Amino acid sequence: DKTTLKLDAKGVPSFDPASTRTASTEGPSPIFIAGDASNFIPLLHEATDEGRIAGENAASLAQGKPVTSGLRRAPIGVVFSDPQIGIVGGGFHALKPDTFATGQVSFEDQGRSRILLKNKGLLNVYGDLASGRFLGAEMLAPGAEHLAHLLSWALQSKLTVAQMLEMPFYHPVIEEGLRTALRHLNVKLRAARPNVSKSA
Repeated sequence: DKTTLKLDAKGVPSFDPASTRTASTEGPSPIFIAGDASNFIPLLHEATDEGRIAGENAASLAQGKPVTSGLRRAPIGVVFSDPQIGIVGGGFHALKPDTFATGQVSFEDQGRSRILLKNKGLLNVYGDLASGRFLGAEMLAPGAEHLAHLLSWALQSKLTVAQMLEMPFYHPVIEEGLRTALRHLNVKLRAARPNVSKSA
């Protein structure tokens, strides 16, 4: 409150999440904010990225170079419960209605999950009806921490569901359940895009 920085309702400086640069009443500020100070996404790996972005931009500004947007990774969240909970992307409620399709699999009868006596849970995967791109997933599943990581890589790489299905799936693994959900989703996406070739 002793600076010209614009503050939000909680007293946190307003800032651009892409560059971590704060804003003042006089325009862009030379102050950058990251980690616990911004409380943007309170996760260690996100704070680490923010610190790198803020440091690089502060150094660039000091050298008279432009401030740039840093790499923001695909959103991923995990709850270490039993079964685990995982969310990749913004989740179902962040998706625009009538623009996506959902693929689903239950782990009740999934082979590896049954062997491990962990055959409880459900996985939803989302794909864009227009482009066929993978949009994210939500799961209550055995090994959700690993499935979420795998799916966050696909999301950040902007893969289509068809491209994801071209990747290897070992047997017997929990990821075979993911393949089932992706196949389910791909059928819906292909029905919405009948003129797209099978390899797309």
